[in-house]
Amino acid sequence: MKLQIALSAVLVVFCWPAHEGDGQPGCKTQAELEIQVFRNNWNATSYWKCEALNQPATQLKCPADTGFVDSLKNCVGWEEWEWEAPVAPLSEADQ
Repeated sequence: MKLQIALSAVLVVFCWPAHEGDGQPGCKTQAELEIQVFRNNWNATSYWKCEALNQPATQLKCPADTGFVDSLKNCVGWEEWEWEAPVAPLSEADQ
């Protein structure tokens, strides 16, 4: 019984969903302005860009036949694109 509880707890931790939002940063920190571009968690062909402090990020599209890779902070061809786990932005856009 204890083993089942332990295994269930491990499964919950490993299966807990990654950040569920669209990834739009609130651009409320200097770090976000320095990083500038962030993955759109709901659309691999677009990304968010912080341009001014305390102004919501704007959504930009990758060129045709490319997708955004967050670790590279760039759009790449689909043959190079790989899925990455979504992460929460440093600050979230106000809804």
